[in-house]
Amino acid sequence: MENNELQLSDTEIVHYKKLLTNRFIENPRMSLLFNKNKKSFNKNIFNLVNYCFHIALKANGVYVAQNKKTIVLFYEHSKLKKSFSDYCRYFNVIKGISFSNLKNVLNNEKEIKKHKLKLDNYIYVWFIAQEEGYSSLEGLNEINKMLFRLAETAKLPILFETSDIRLLRFYKHVGFDVYKKLDSGSETIYFFADRKTVENYTLNTKASLIAK
Repeated sequence: MENNELQLSDTEIVHYKKLLTNRFIENPRMSLLFNKNKKSFNKNIFNLVNYCFHIALKANGVYVAQNKKTIVLFYEHSKLKKSFSDYCRYFNVIKGISFSNLKNVLNNEKEIKKHKLKLDNYIYVWFIAQEEGYSSLEGLNEINKMLFRLAETAKLPILFETSDIRLLRFYKHVGFDVYKKLDSGSETIYFFADRKTVENYTLNTKASLIAK
């Protein structure tokens, strides 16, 4: 996969992990995962970021925009292979979730998986983040072009979910559409795919209903 991660130094990797951690702390979904009142809240989020960054890195799916302020973690589904050490990192994330909340978290992930398009392979956009206070769309547009270029080369659809309603209009503007919505507790999760994939999904769904 095309990306510029290999040009990052260890210092830069630490910097972008901190960037992701800071943005995650502000994300309402994180308080659904971890207890915000605990001292370990920030550490738990860093463990999550560390796990995701490691997995994306292995999948050649870390891309930093030219502005050095915008980053995306993504992967090609069929190439996502997890090792024993990966599961150990994941266990560190799970340990941060309270036992009383773990069942809800796992059920929520199960629901998301159930609603996701059933495809053999696709490019999955995991997380996108920008430095706090940076409002330009330049980096986001660059990442969007990179993803579509990659999808065109690999002949694969692009999938992702978000609960951030602030970005819905932007995603639709740059070529994505919502194919499903899921009300999950205090938030609504929007399932996005590139417009061509959504159009094909809609046509196939209508054809299936007519056939019945």
